[in-house]
Amino acid sequence: MAFEHNKPTISNYGVDGMRDISARRASTIANMIDEAKKQGLDDSFARKAIAKYGADNAAEMRKSMKNPDDFAEFASQFGTDHNKEIYEMEVVEKTDEKLEIDFHYCPYVTEWVKQGRTPEEIAHLCEVTMEGDHEFAKAFPCLKFELKGTIADGLPVCKLCFTKQK
Repeated sequence: MAFEHNKPTISNYGVDGMRDISARRASTIANMIDEAKKQGLDDSFARKAIAKYGADNAAEMRKSMKNPDDFAEFASQFGTDHNKEIYEMEVVEKTDEKLEIDFHYCPYVTEWVKQGRTPEEIAHLCEVTMEGDHEFAKAFPCLKFELKGTIADGLPVCKLCFTKQK
């Protein structure tokens, strides 16, 4: 698994700069987990901190919405910010009941490959980092979140699916 499919197709000053920030964040997360391991600690501190980050992002998004418990409004807003270009997000399906988005590029995986991480380490780091996404989704009881696969697991895309809860 060489992650050869994780190549950006969008490149411009702004997107490249935001990807650089994401890569630095990925490096910092990996280095903190490495240091914790040297000190005999597990990665639970990172999982909790990243989950808090996700919860904080969700709180901000909820504040910007007219009805944060409306799936249709969530589906119309999620992935429309700067992240769309950073991760080269593609809406694969958008209905009244479902929002499925493929992420075609991950700057985190690119950075972890540059650091010389093994595929297993990259998959684990992604799992830790996705704590933020899982916590983000919990703030929206109108939906169920499912991660259907990731670039870090060797797939060509990260596939996020949100389904309306009844």
